[in-house]
Parts: sequence; structure tokens; C-alpha cells
Amino acid sequence: KRLRYRFFSIFLKNKISFIMFIFDSLRKINTKKRTLMKNKLKLIVISAVCVLGVGYSLVTASTNGLDLWMSGSNNNKLVEIQSQKHSYKKSGDVEVAFFSNSSFRITSPKGITVLVDPWRNDPSGAWGLWYRMDFPKVDVDIVMSTHAHFDHDAIGAVDSHMILDRMAGEFSFGDVKITGIADKHQCLAPGLIPWTDAVKQFEGREVICGGNPDVNYRHLDNSMYLIETGGMKFLMWGDNRPNPSNKALSMIGDVDVVFVPVDGSKHILDYNQADSVVASVKANIAIPHHYLVKETTFVTSTLFPALEWAQTHENTLLDAATVTINKSVLKGKDGHVYYFGSNQLGSVGSKN
Repeated sequence: KRLRYRFFSIFLKNKISFIMFIFDSLRKINTKKRTLMKNKLKLIVISAVCVLGVGYSLVTASTNGLDLWMSGSNNNKLVEIQSQKHSYKKSGDVEVAFFSNSSFRITSPKGITVLVDPWRNDPSGAWGLWYRMDFPKVDVDIVMSTHAHFDHDAIGAVDSHMILDRMAGEFSFGDVKITGIADKHQCLAPGLIPWTDAVKQFEGREVICGGNPDVNYRHLDNSMYLIETGGMKFLMWGDNRPNPSNKALSMIGDVDVVFVPVDGSKHILDYNQADSVVASVKANIAIPHHYLVKETTFVTSTLFPALEWAQTHENTLLDAATVTINKSVLKGKDGHVYYFGSNQLGSVGSKN
């Protein structure tokens, strides 16, 4: 066992170094050779990331929500809240906490907690090793997933009273109202790594999305979540396509805060697409997600930081993993970026 563990440790270390070498090389290629070399390196990176799945067992990915019967918690808090009158329209302070990748916890003025998109490593191993640890076993009232991808769907990893998985329609409780808008995942990788080409290989077909009706499989569905509390609207974009239907946009309307999947590798949205999303919902504040946080995520994820995009806008570089937002904070802001950077709670209390 010791020899086997040592082998996988060396294997993983060498592969990660290899990926880092490739990304470093991309930055040094001169302009004339950049296009040709980038295409070659894309293929190398995809191959290396897939191979990394072999070493996957070093970090667990077990989480299905079926073990919550063992929780020592109970729903006393919900029993108390449901007997009281609350309004999501009443102004108040709302805390936003970042748990790395695309996971955020919203805490309403009355203390109701909503956690969106907890992550895990891919249980199939096909996408390689992304996370250094398991998602922390935090206690929340509601846990939600925008879509069925491993980096967004670890709903069983947290101790929650309620699970709203890929929800569409309306839900309200206490001083929180949630509207799920069913749409579609981005299915044309705009950036450095053509991960949608890998999806075509996995599915065994060339056309993985589009058409009328849409031909996508379940994992390329996406639900956007409009969370209303404290008299404000918070929009969780998930990994949605940049151009949702007009019906979906009309259901969303204008928002105060939007969470946008953008990073330097342009994994989900490129910079122009991210800007278009922020503008389309007229957000006062935009918070990037789905970017590299080295404290929790390996470079084998192929993600980059989102600092470059943040700096193309008026921005605030946050110095903590939580931030409080209220109506007074919103005043005078138009697409202002709040960037958490490496400040996150995903590695706190996690099993390394």
C-alpha cells in the first residue's frame, strides 16, 4: 500500500508540474507562433488532464445526500421561522460568503442560509483531479445546485435542512424568495481549453447542443437562481450560456448582484460574454466565480484567476471570504466588480 501511494503521489506531482509547464509556455510564445502552438498545447493539456484521472483516488468524491439521516442536526430553526411573518422585500444586510470555485452562501437578514453549487472531484475520474480536499461539512438551511456537473453538484457534502437541486419555478421561506429559471449550460468553450470537444468524445456524437427542441443531454441543462432577500436581487448564473432565451431574461429582469463564471482561461465565458451578462441584467455589482483558487484547486482544472477581468472594470479587491451587501452599498455602482481572489471558506474545516 505504501508503494502504491508513493507511486500515485509521484505520478500526480509530475503531471501537475507538466501542466504548469504548459501554461507557463503559453505565456512565453511569441505572437507569430502563438496560434499554432496554442492549438498543439490544447491537445496535450486535454490528454494530460484525462490521464490524471488515474490518480483520482487520492482525494475522495463520495457525496450523494443519502447519508443525511446520520446528521445530529434538526429543523427546529425552520419550525420557528415558519410560524413568523417575514418579507424578502424588507431592506437589510445580506452576507455573501465565498467557498471557492462557484460556491457561495447567501445569508438573509433573518439568518436563513442558502448555499449554491458545492463542489467535489469527478467520481468517474474522466476529468482528472480538481480539488485538494473535500467540501467542508457546513450547516445550512438550503443547499442548491445549478446543474449536474461535479464542480457544482456536491449537495450531499453539506448538512442542510432542504435540498433544491436544479430547481425551476418559485420557492419562498421566511425572508427569502428563490426563482429558478431553466435554461442551458454553455456548450461552446470560448477559451484556451476546448473542453466541449472532450464532451463530444464522451457522448459519442458531434452535436451536443442546439436545435429545436434542444438536443443536449441532462448535464448541459442549467438553472439560474434569482435569490431575493434584504430588498435586493442576487442572480446565480451558474454555467449558463451567455445568450439565454428572451423569456428567461424577462423572468430575471434587473438585478442588484450577479455572479458571473469568468476566468483568465475563459473556461465558461470569455470577457466580452461576461460583460454582456452583467450589462443585460443591469447589475450594480458583479462577482466572478469558476476561477482558479490555488488553496483549494489544482492547476489540472485548467482554470486561471479572474483578476485580469476584474481589473477591466471598476473593482474592489476583497480582503476576506465574506462581504456584507445592502442597498446603501449598491448606490453609485454600475457593473462594479467584487473580487474575492483567494479569500474563501472552502478549505476551512475540510479534510485534506
